[in-house]
Amino acid sequence: MSELTFDEVRVRYGSGRSALTAVDGVSLTVPSGQVVGLVGESGSGKSTLARTAVGLAPLSGGRVLLDGEDVGRRTRRGRRPLQMVFQDPYSSLDPRMSIGASIGEAMPRGSRDRRTEVARLLELVGLDPDRAATRPGLLSGGQRQRVALARALAGRPEVVIADEITSALDVSVQGAVLNLLRGVQRRLDLSMLFISHNLAVVRYVSDLVAVMYLGRIVEAGPTEQVLADPQHPYTRDLVAAAPSWHTSLLEDTVSEVADVEPSDPHRPPAGCRYHPRCPRGPLVHAERTLCVTTDPADGAAGRAHRAACHFAAPSSPVDPISHLP
Repeated sequence: MSELTFDEVRVRYGSGRSALTAVDGVSLTVPSGQVVGLVGESGSGKSTLARTAVGLAPLSGGRVLLDGEDVGRRTRRGRRPLQMVFQDPYSSLDPRMSIGASIGEAMPRGSRDRRTEVARLLELVGLDPDRAATRPGLLSGGQRQRVALARALAGRPEVVIADEITSALDVSVQGAVLNLLRGVQRRLDLSMLFISHNLAVVRYVSDLVAVMYLGRIVEAGPTEQVLADPQHPYTRDLVAAAPSWHTSLLEDTVSEVADVEPSDPHRPPAGCRYHPRCPRGPLVHAERTLCVTTDPADGAAGRAHRAACHFAAPSSPVDPISHLP
């Protein structure tokens, strides 16, 4: 078990007026042995943040730490303590290699009896070890995603990052893959960052949840607490979009707001980044100019769930996420 920490991470692409800050000063901790769900709409920066951890996106600022040590330094020693399972099971595996060879390729140098280890990993993810010679083209999407998970586990990671791993699968298969993921995480006591745009999926898998909007974390805390009593209006909108649960919580409190397009990520608005779409802000309450002039992230530590909203409730005396940065 290891603790993964994003410390004021920034990722910026391009320069000048066309520059895009995809991740803007994000601090987030994945505690040892727990699952943190990272949720937000497309373009919020979730996958970019994950890619910084495995070296696929360049850091413009901040640090990514594993048990307090720079992840890049750990990787240069010949090990890859973080492994990532990608969204598309059809492009994440080499179609020219057997699944057994793909899994074996990911094992650390010097590993002995690779065939036995491949068989063990296939069995761990619910596949017949006799299929090790099979090529990915003969497998279904769900089976390929199981192989991708086995390949990630072959590297003996301390932290696994799962990036939208069910979004490309049929609905009938998603539940089985999620059950597998949760079972493997508990059995191996892994730390995990689980990325999704689906709050229902995040709720099922995660111990903690962080909500991301336009490159920033706007709310974070224990999953059940955040989803039962969301403090940031964006989180409330996400919860309201999943009416199969918590409907009674929101049905009398969500204000009618004009259908407003998301802000341009190249030029995020001043103050609160959500204010052009927010039912608590000046779009509905004209007197709340504070939302336009002052960044609510500055006082987030004193609010419930560290919500980046000027009108969120104050935090309780015992902050349930005080260990998060």
